[in-house]
Amino acid sequence: MRILASGLKQVTVLASLMVELLACAQSPSRKGAVQLSATVQTTPPSITITWEPYAGATAYAVYRRVQGATTWGSAVANLTGTATQYIDNSVVAEAVYEYKVTRTAMGTGYGYVLSGIARPPVEQRGTLVLLVDSSMAQQLAAEVAQLENDLLGDGWWVEREEIPTVTTPAAVRALVQSHYAAAPGQVKAVYVLGQVAVPYSGNTNPDGHTEHRGAWACDGYYGEMNGTWTDATVNNANGVHLWNHNVPGDGKFDQSDFPSPLELQVGRVDLSDLPTFTQSEAQLLQSYLSKAHQWKTKALVVPATSIVFDDLQWVNNPLASSGYMSLTTSTGPISLTDQPPSSGPFINTFTTTDNLWTYHSGTGLQGVGTNGQVTFLGTYNGVSTPGLAAAPAGGIFNMSFGSYFGDWDNEDNYLRAVLASGKALTHVWSGIPNWFFHPMAMGEPIGYCAWRSMNNTNQDLSLQNGGWQGQSMSRGHMALMGDPSLRQQYLAPPTDLVVSNSTWYATFTWTASPEPVDGYLIYHIDTVAGQFVRVTPTPVIGTSFTSEVQFIPGDRYMVRAIKLVTSNTGSYQDLSLGAMATAQGAPVADCLGVPSGPALPGTSCDDGSVDTYNDVFDSTCTCIGAPVGLNELSAAEVRWWLDEEASQLVISMESPLVGSYCIRNVQGALLKEGRLNGMRTQVGVSQLVPATYILELNPTKSKEASVVKRFTLVR
Repeated sequence: MRILASGLKQVTVLASLMVELLACAQSPSRKGAVQLSATVQTTPPSITITWEPYAGATAYAVYRRVQGATTWGSAVANLTGTATQYIDNSVVAEAVYEYKVTRTAMGTGYGYVLSGIARPPVEQRGTLVLLVDSSMAQQLAAEVAQLENDLLGDGWWVEREEIPTVTTPAAVRALVQSHYAAAPGQVKAVYVLGQVAVPYSGNTNPDGHTEHRGAWACDGYYGEMNGTWTDATVNNANGVHLWNHNVPGDGKFDQSDFPSPLELQVGRVDLSDLPTFTQSEAQLLQSYLSKAHQWKTKALVVPATSIVFDDLQWVNNPLASSGYMSLTTSTGPISLTDQPPSSGPFINTFTTTDNLWTYHSGTGLQGVGTNGQVTFLGTYNGVSTPGLAAAPAGGIFNMSFGSYFGDWDNEDNYLRAVLASGKALTHVWSGIPNWFFHPMAMGEPIGYCAWRSMNNTNQDLSLQNGGWQGQSMSRGHMALMGDPSLRQQYLAPPTDLVVSNSTWYATFTWTASPEPVDGYLIYHIDTVAGQFVRVTPTPVIGTSFTSEVQFIPGDRYMVRAIKLVTSNTGSYQDLSLGAMATAQGAPVADCLGVPSGPALPGTSCDDGSVDTYNDVFDSTCTCIGAPVGLNELSAAEVRWWLDEEASQLVISMESPLVGSYCIRNVQGALLKEGRLNGMRTQVGVSQLVPATYILELNPTKSKEASVVKRFTLVR
């Protein structure tokens, strides 16, 4: 691999612009970011938003909305430039709030935080469509099966599709659309694994290089379900790279921006065409899936720290502001290292220090590939693909920015290469436009943050950083490299679940989580309804539980650890991945002798007696009912009969009775009710089928006894 050139426009401008930088107390990106944290109090409930003091600030405005709202409304507080916090006392536990803080100081800075007090656990995450490169499916059968199991254990339903590499983007999207149409409120995410067709779209060059203008890779195409994508108007074959050429009818789309908001989260893990690494594509994917599993089960752990290396401070644009905003909310200001560019190259830190989050930017670095083709290798004075092939990446979640490599579907591309190295699990090209990861501190998956960022039109989250080099804003090139289901923090899961029977009911035993937790929740995996049905109404303390759920061999269950986690921005009930097992053993006969039948203690039956009602099986499978006729009026005091058509039930009283009547079936279910009409009441029963029923008369006066009698309707 031969390094060819580097640039973000021209590196020669660096020297003159550095003079301006040295005269500034803060970089443009620090000026553009308000670095937020939040603490919560349970009693009385309150949320305190804090930020670092900023010299020259003249005012702060605080906005609040409930998570999911699409507008901010008016500021809830307008504070002076010396303020460093806002205390919100008008909150309630279990609700989730999003805050925006803007700072005025010779320009505007922005910050965002998601917060809440004891947010309830997220038990149902929706359906994830897993698109697996069919050429890798057999080689990675065990790893893909483990991935599906992990997704299910985290509350995702998985719809897996194996995609031949020759399948067109339009055909792949149509497949995703078919899943979405079948369950539009359920399907939430798309996970692309391997060499599944890469959509191209637009006429854009967000890195500012005119020779790089044209169609860029556009994975958001797989998450946008309803818009119209055309291939008729863009006609640009002037780019240096053939893959950027976009002419009518070539299969590349015209839109530089998404035609409508994305419905689905999208993430991709494609480790093909990385010849600088000695491992094969299958080996690289195998390694990635293995470390992702380790992360989700807490076998892989790194310090909750973050680091920013901004080597584009000389650009008068807050390109790294998304790094400062997201990393502060994720790990807290005291856990964020702001590493000066003079300490570079950043790869020396990136490959020797483990961090939960990293952000680095620098001038783009090019090389020459195996066929003499230009490659996009990373950043000068930053991190490069050859460097990562020689030493392991230490960051789990990674953001970076520089020329070229945001166009990621090419040989040895740095955006993809990060996932092939060390502990790295995700990577995005963040700066034009910004990405926003603050929801991850409250347990949201990274795919949710990608969806929010890709749908941001500068009306929701700011600053978008559109207009670089005079261009209009576009988002079509935004792409998440990595598993979209990944969360920032996990609990170590329980293991060794066993489901057996205790008489008629399912009983559960398991091995505890290796870390302290608040308890365990058990779920029935209902594959018919596509739901995780909670078996335990409250967390179980201990490692065993006997349920009131009928034991049926073959039914599948899982147990998940639960714990109230306090993060850098709030508290939420976190759930581990589930330990899963299938009920094993012979079916148990019910009270009628039917294997796995429904006639269990507590269910309805008929003991055949006219003197009882609401008959049920007891714990010994004896059918017993409540006696009728207790405290009844004498026959002289009350009589009832059916007319000749059996359409009217006549109730006759010796003296007026003020109260109400009820007609129930023999199981006690209420079928009809009304008011008694003095000494004679007629009740229409034409809608009742021939059977035995209970007539119940209830006087209004508390000292008068109710009358309960059976009558049989015959036609």
